[in-house]
Amino acid sequence: MPSFPVSCAVTLAMCVIALSEAGRSTAGGVDSDRAAEISDNQIFVWPLPQKTSASGPAVPLSPAFKIRTTSTSKRLQQAIERYTKWIVTFPAQRDAFAPEEPAAVASLQITVDSGTENLTSSTSYAYNLSVSIASSIAELQSDTVYGAMYGLETFSQLVVNGSLVASTIAISDAPVYGHRGLMIDTGRRFFPPALVMSLLDSMSYMKMNVLHFHLSDLCRFSVESVLYPQLTATSNGFYKQEEIVELVAYAKDRGIRVIPEFDVPGHSHGFVPLAASGDVVFCSDTRKQLCNDEKNRTISTLKHLFTEMATLFEDELFHIGCDETGTTATCPLSGTTALEQELLNFLPTIGRTAVGWEEVLFGSKAATPKTIIDTWSRHDASETTPQGFFTIESSGSHFYVNHATLPYTNLWTDISAKVTESNLHLLLGGEFSMWSDNYCYITQCYINSSKPVASWMYDRRQDSAFAASVTAMIWPRGIVAAGSFWNYQSAMDPKSVQFTNAYAAANQHLLSRDIASCPSKCTCNELTQCDKPYPHS
Repeated sequence: MPSFPVSCAVTLAMCVIALSEAGRSTAGGVDSDRAAEISDNQIFVWPLPQKTSASGPAVPLSPAFKIRTTSTSKRLQQAIERYTKWIVTFPAQRDAFAPEEPAAVASLQITVDSGTENLTSSTSYAYNLSVSIASSIAELQSDTVYGAMYGLETFSQLVVNGSLVASTIAISDAPVYGHRGLMIDTGRRFFPPALVMSLLDSMSYMKMNVLHFHLSDLCRFSVESVLYPQLTATSNGFYKQEEIVELVAYAKDRGIRVIPEFDVPGHSHGFVPLAASGDVVFCSDTRKQLCNDEKNRTISTLKHLFTEMATLFEDELFHIGCDETGTTATCPLSGTTALEQELLNFLPTIGRTAVGWEEVLFGSKAATPKTIIDTWSRHDASETTPQGFFTIESSGSHFYVNHATLPYTNLWTDISAKVTESNLHLLLGGEFSMWSDNYCYITQCYINSSKPVASWMYDRRQDSAFAASVTAMIWPRGIVAAGSFWNYQSAMDPKSVQFTNAYAAANQHLLSRDIASCPSKCTCNELTQCDKPYPHS
């Protein structure tokens, strides 16, 4: 994979343009005085916009360039402040600007059709961006403040060394799918709040809008509960309720929804602290799976707990797992089905729509007509949508980046490939996942016979190493998933030079904003980056 000079890091578009011009060696791609015409296929923004055209020489931004809007949205104003830092490089602009040149682009004017800051599964992220040589004003129009944020991201990718890549640009863009997510597993290894915020930042740069927060599993229950404080009394890391509220707000400021997942009845070893008081009952001595006990203690506790957790998370979706359950004498399949159905029917009464892994439909068969199915292993949307179920595609063979050897090319895939046109409206979108099994202190936090490859990073004293390791596992491969969920194009061969260059340039874009992505021309796994081991603290 080719490496790029630092100046290429500020814009994917410019790097691809530079590579497309044989014999050019300018570090920043196209100089501000370049006279060559830019053809449509040389403009490259990631994720790929729906419609793009550009022509004419690069045009400088004025040294007095401003981003303006009549919108009173505080979120948009904060986004403008963030993007101004990346777009406006005043010393470079002053050096590049010559007084005898025609008028430079003086401002980017943002118009937002709706002032609402509501963020839901139906929020529009559409935007239109235009630059004309006849005007000194670039224009960005969007349906919502969140679409405006994406337009700002695109604009930032079209600026290098104080100049726009072309004097005439027109981009009309919107995602194909409304659900474009990253799943992080804090039910095994705890993700510190600062790491989650960094991941939210990086997601926003790739126009992703859902953080799937897997908050309970075999190692822990990761959120403070006022009703059941013993859940986190001995936890090796958990989020205080005020930290959850802060993370949800931080995400919303970047147009990202946060969907909580508390995995039941399987994967429930994290509920062990509630067993001594009789608040939950387990199926067996392994205490991996919750039991639908005759006195309904488990169901009652889960209903109270889910009600409390729902107050911390604004989103309408609430994921309850329901994957990989087993059967025992005390937990027959019928009992598991009854427990899951009780919870699936309960969630709408507290204003939430239930999401479950594919087993809730194909295993226990507990899914109700309103349950959203999250496919990941043996099934996909071509099997769920004909049955009328809204579906999220999380295919492990394509989107599990916790597998260090997963080729980035696997993440470039059409998640609707086998879905009929009449059922496409039921495919909400996709997610890529970062499971933290390999960071458990012993296998799955309860099997003492072995230790995963990065077990030493489970210790909270190793938070720094873990943050670096897990971020480099997620990025840059997640760049490709983000592209698949935004606007997959079958004509783009992920093994081609064009795609490889775009992938590397997008990675440099993340690195330039202090995201600890795995560098280009480098191999990263749980323990090493560029063949150098992560240091123990």
